[in-house]
Amino acid sequence: MGLAIALALAHRVQAQEPIRYTVQPGDTLTRIAARFGTTVEALAAANGLVNPHLIYVGQVLMIPTVAPSPRPGRIHVVQPGETLFRIAVRYGTTVDRLMALNGLSNPQRIFVGQVLRIPEEAPGEASAWPAPFAEIQVGPGAAVQGRAFPVRVRLQHPAAVQADFLGVTFPLAATAEGAVGLLAVPAMQAPGVYPLVLTARTPAGQTARATLSIRVAAGGYAREAISLPPDRQNLLDPRLVREEREKVLGACLPFEPERRWSGPFRYPVANPVVTSAFGTRRSYNGGPYASYHEGLDLRGTVGTPVYAPAAGEVALAETLVVRGNAVILRHGWGVCSGYWHLSAIAVRPGQRVQAGDLLGYVGNTGLSTGAHLHWEIRVRGVPVDPRQWVEEALP
Repeated sequence: MGLAIALALAHRVQAQEPIRYTVQPGDTLTRIAARFGTTVEALAAANGLVNPHLIYVGQVLMIPTVAPSPRPGRIHVVQPGETLFRIAVRYGTTVDRLMALNGLSNPQRIFVGQVLRIPEEAPGEASAWPAPFAEIQVGPGAAVQGRAFPVRVRLQHPAAVQADFLGVTFPLAATAEGAVGLLAVPAMQAPGVYPLVLTARTPAGQTARATLSIRVAAGGYAREAISLPPDRQNLLDPRLVREEREKVLGACLPFEPERRWSGPFRYPVANPVVTSAFGTRRSYNGGPYASYHEGLDLRGTVGTPVYAPAAGEVALAETLVVRGNAVILRHGWGVCSGYWHLSAIAVRPGQRVQAGDLLGYVGNTGLSTGAHLHWEIRVRGVPVDPRQWVEEALP
């Protein structure tokens, strides 16, 4: 169907024949304009439409003649599974430019068989990227609040590659063809379009940059109000929170090119039951919803064994004020996982563990209102939803 539309459009461009189209159920002027490679304004002018929103089923519209394109291949027929972002990356352009050129008001509303015009300056081939970049792949999957997504780069010749996104630098690990790594979206990042800058540095000291536009989608997180007993309210002291956070980040931030895990993570406790989801906006003792839950709370009684969900190295194993008895594992590529409120710790710093090895036991230490395991995963210090790591094999 999409190929037939494209061929028909190409024929009309060459023949300059008048085109009539009968409005079908579900049609909008925007969709019709996109299908025939024109604009809503041109359609309204050609058909004397005062209000472009008032069209009706069965109405016959004159489609403005499309001027010959100075270059072939300036259209793209939307295929199953494609998104506007993926199409933009393929042609070396941006979602905003595609929307403007095709009269789109919602980047999520494209359909299979839709014909999109591609900006003339977007070559749509490997040479669209500055050397040594040959190809850049983002995803699969959308960039969502509180989730990680992979980036793969193919290079013309060896170079060290890093990605800068939302104020965080993410080094990429070298591969035979280029580089690969994981990026993360903060859970409270406002939905919108943000630049992702990839920088390649060659052994000779040459630097090249490629910029992509990444659309961040909402994560759909809930809210919860928490009441702390009087004897634990002082644990929210800003100084204590800041100092402990710096210690956690110090254990999580180092980038290691070795990727220690393989495949999806496991849950760290048997028969997991989630009692508080990641990303939930939180209010303490009637205060504002100014923070969020940085991990996943799993039900457990004191003494329940806690196991490593994936291979890693113990970066921290000690008692903290807010997090209680805590363990942090580094999994490589800037990925770490944390286990808080333990009743006892069973590992030591520097120890290598495999998936299923004992880390400690569920407890109620630190800033906790009952026995449970708080489990979190961070990418370069940015907390992300652990459930994604159980459900997907990243990258």
